Amino acid sequence: MKYKTEIENIIRSKGLHNFQWIDPKEIVVSQWVRVKCLFGCNDYGLGACPPNTPSVAECIQFFQEYSHALIFRFEVDADKNKYPSEWSKKTTQTLLEIEKELFKCDYPRVFLLNQTCCCSCKECPGNRFECKDKKNSRPSPEGFAVDVYETVKKVGWTLHVVIDNPALITRIALIMID
Repeated sequence: MKYKTEIENIIRSKGLHNFQWIDPKEIVVSQWVRVKCLFGCNDYGLGACPPNTPSVAECIQFFQEYSHALIFRFEVDADKNKYPSEWSKKTTQTLLEIEKELFKCDYPRVFLLNQTCCCSCKECPGNRFECKDKKNSRPSPEGFAVDVYETVKKVGWTLHVVIDNPALITRIALIMID
């Protein structure tokens, strides 16, 4: 991609610095992630979460259609019982602004996989048809069956299960771009 510097400058102008390029073929998509969404996630069934996302096979195909991606790492002290927090909402807004700017820079296929489940509305109708904020609603990498633990290893990062609460948590986002 010949405009990586331009893209990186846009991202840095929004105050984000902890990101790396990743080959989409390095993004690990696994069935177990979808099963964990189904059994164990409070957000299952919300508008940008499974079952309102493509199947695992379709997610694999989605990533194969791209040749460039950015992976972002965010760390914040948070109470998981009060998440997504105002920090998370502001981070989502920043990532959406980056996606919009990249679209305007002639990257029509740009797509954000957000660092958390969609948190646009206090009350989610639970399906894409009745979503009140379709324009800004984005799934998380996990919603697209991304094994974030294995994927971050591809760029030299590590993640650990957070046991304590509140604690320093790490969130991962992806921006697909071509």
